[in-house]
Amino acid sequence: MSGFAGVIDSEGRSADEQLLQRMTESLAFRGPDGTQIRTLPNAGFCFTFLRTGPAPQTASQPCTVDGKTWLIGDVRLDGRAELQELLKRKDIRIPAAVSDEELILHAWQVWGEEGFQRLQGDFAFAIWDSVGKRVFCLRDLIGARPFFYAQSGSRLYFSNTLETLRLPENISSNLDRKFIGDFLLQGWCADSERTVFRDIRRLRPGHLLEFSDGEVKLRRFTSLPIEEPLFLKEPEEYVEQFQALLRQAVLERLPVDKAAIYLSGGLDSTSVAAQAMQLSRETRSTQLHAFTLDFRPLFEDEEGKYASLAAEYLGIPIEIFYKGSAVPFASLRDPNIRMPEPNCEPFLVSNAEFCRRVSSHARVGLSGDGGDDILTGQARSYFVYLLRKWRFGTIVKSIGGYVLKRRRLPLLRMGIRARLRRLWGHKEVEIIYPQWIEPHFEEELHLRERWQELQQPPMRNHPLHPEAYTSLTGTFWASVLEEEDPGWTGVPVELRSPFLDLRLVRFLLRVPSVPWCMQKELLRTATKGILPEEIRLRPKAPLWQDPLPLLMEKGCWSLPSFNQPERASREFVNWQRVAATSPDDAGYVILEKLRPVFLEHWLKGVENRKRIQ
Repeated sequence: MSGFAGVIDSEGRSADEQLLQRMTESLAFRGPDGTQIRTLPNAGFCFTFLRTGPAPQTASQPCTVDGKTWLIGDVRLDGRAELQELLKRKDIRIPAAVSDEELILHAWQVWGEEGFQRLQGDFAFAIWDSVGKRVFCLRDLIGARPFFYAQSGSRLYFSNTLETLRLPENISSNLDRKFIGDFLLQGWCADSERTVFRDIRRLRPGHLLEFSDGEVKLRRFTSLPIEEPLFLKEPEEYVEQFQALLRQAVLERLPVDKAAIYLSGGLDSTSVAAQAMQLSRETRSTQLHAFTLDFRPLFEDEEGKYASLAAEYLGIPIEIFYKGSAVPFASLRDPNIRMPEPNCEPFLVSNAEFCRRVSSHARVGLSGDGGDDILTGQARSYFVYLLRKWRFGTIVKSIGGYVLKRRRLPLLRMGIRARLRRLWGHKEVEIIYPQWIEPHFEEELHLRERWQELQQPPMRNHPLHPEAYTSLTGTFWASVLEEEDPGWTGVPVELRSPFLDLRLVRFLLRVPSVPWCMQKELLRTATKGILPEEIRLRPKAPLWQDPLPLLMEKGCWSLPSFNQPERASREFVNWQRVAATSPDDAGYVILEKLRPVFLEHWLKGVENRKRIQ
């Protein structure tokens, strides 16, 4: 992902060229293919370019088509052909090699802000209107690309890299205490706008920031619609539409030269790999290389086995990265690991090493992220919807057809199995409020009340796929994808997820849960003859064992000592209580007890780079 940053001054002061130079240097790891610094009246910009494709890219930014409006950012659009056709109907001449950035500028010329609603894809960018002296900053609906901003008086600073915004001297390094509170309670911040720094904010997915006359205005510019279910006459129609949409999603993400496939042994990533290989043979000569994570020798992880089977079947070379010997939390001892914010990932160092291996082959990686959201749905919401619509015939046909074909009832997900397990004496691990939070900090932020608030289930208002809709419109994917961004890995590899294509997402949200979203029925049907039967019919399986308790059991790793820190985290954490707690067999409970350690380590790293005020 290319790097970008900008400074806008509503009072007309010139940008600090030394600051722009320092910002550019901080972005160099993102873009090895070119560097630009440009100053305009009221504005200054810097850009580091990463060439990826397949669509033409503007290598020099900020770019303009009229000399008045300028765009800087990281953009990959879906539906280019449709957008070009709409512009041509408005008598806009579009060059054959028009870039995604130029398409956005042409859309701005024709429709203004309304044109933003027509954009689909992965993007984070800013448009500077030099005539109106205002800037518009946008982030895509899923949140595939990060965007950060900070205001100081009449100036707005923005970038796709958090650490770049710590360079201006007038941006405070004071911590956001509410972010810290959330992190200690659950390991992340539930407020998607906050960062760990009080003066720096995230632009929420699907939102627009307008800055003019020294004032920041935020509003949503797009949302994921809730549409009526799609009832087609023939089952084959669902499969055909799904195949066409998945193919288009992969096609528009597949670069011309080289691409990596993040391959597991499941259906999602292997389906993407199959489409990519077919497209490469038909329309391109893209060199594909698969990369797989496997926890052997820690335990007999089957991901490498099934991924190798799929790779051999498809004719894709594969490299397996064995992380079973990786030391958990090695980042606590590695001062060079990138950690823009506190993080609980046990294998941050090995994940970064995995990305470096991927970067030796390609700058673009395709993943199966997003496939589980809708394709492993529940029947309950669908049947409730049908009952409310008085569609009793559809209910009988759906249940009867499913039972006759599969000899079992569709999965309702009403919590019946969990209740039965409790009746049979199965012990559930209880998630409790952390007792080691410093009392004054707890009282200041009302953290016990915040804890209760965080335990409440989210609103689920989609008629067919409530859990999937909540996941896709919430903060989950934005946070996951941000941690796979070069801002965290330090490696210029751009991850793309065809299953998060909005055209495909909207279609799947309309597909009846029964039978198509029961155990990925739609995907299994669509890949018949395309994937090996061992993979196509393989049941959905979680990770065989939790690595952390297993490593402790085998004596390969132990919890770090809870020594009293000198200063960094004492205002947030009661370390005597931390030391008094005992480890637990459950991996996520181990993580809960290590949150103070993560925070302490991160705070010391920040102090080493720039002292917290």
